[in-house]
Amino acid sequence: MLRPLTTDMNQLKPMIIVLLMLTSALAGCTGTDGAEGISGPQGETGEQGPPGAQGIQGETGPDGVEGADGTDAMDADESRIAELEAELENLNATIAILLSNISGMEEELDAVDNVIEMYYMMFLQMQYQINNISSDLTTATTDLMNEINWVNHTVNWAYMDLSFADLSFADLTGANLSNADLSNADLVYADLNGASLRFATLYEANLYYADLSNADLYYANLYEAALGNANLSNANLIYANLGYVDLHNADLSNAALIYASLGFADLTGANLTGADLTGVQWYNTICPDGTNSDNNGNTCENNL
Repeated sequence: MLRPLTTDMNQLKPMIIVLLMLTSALAGCTGTDGAEGISGPQGETGEQGPPGAQGIQGETGPDGVEGADGTDAMDADESRIAELEAELENLNATIAILLSNISGMEEELDAVDNVIEMYYMMFLQMQYQINNISSDLTTATTDLMNEINWVNHTVNWAYMDLSFADLSFADLTGANLSNADLSNADLVYADLNGASLRFATLYEANLYYADLSNADLYYANLYEAALGNANLSNANLIYANLGYVDLHNADLSNAALIYASLGFADLTGANLTGADLTGVQWYNTICPDGTNSDNNGNTCENNL
């Protein structure tokens, strides 16, 4: 029984709703409007409709008023070009000055070259002349020495003034030079073997490496003479003045030095083997062994 009743009620609901609507409409026509009811909730937004057709384009408006012309701007390129042209002009002027200076310097260098060449030619000429003079001098010296060597056996040199004479390497073997003045003479490597130099003056003469073996130097004055490495073996030096004489490494073997003066003489390394030293004057003399005679009892006889 319940199912038929429910079915009937469901069928009556639409009819009741329609009836109420009609009644409300009729009531509005005849009666006063009732109070407005509360708004119901907003319904869901419906779907957007399609876009409408584009409207017609409006008419083009009138042209605006033309603006006034602007002032002309300065061309930046022209200003820079002017600056560069000025710099270029300055550089050209500087180059011209430098070229002028270079030209002047080249002229001066040419003049200097000419002077140098002139002096060089003069130098060559002088060198040629010097060579000729040297050759002539050598020849003249050789000729002179040959003449001296010849004269030694034919001319008497006794009492002659030969001071400061250059007799180096001269052959004066057996020459007679007694009482001759040979002060400051150059007799280096001279051969005076057997020569007579009695009473001769040989003050400060240079007799280095000279050969005076068997020479007669009786009473000869050899004060401050240089006789280093000289050969005086078997020489006669009786009463000879040998003060301040350099006799280092000299050969005085078997020489007669009787009463010779050897004050301040240097006998370092000298050979006095067999020498006769009777009465020799020793004073501040450097002995052959390098000691001083003053420290050896005023003698070198024990320090040979």
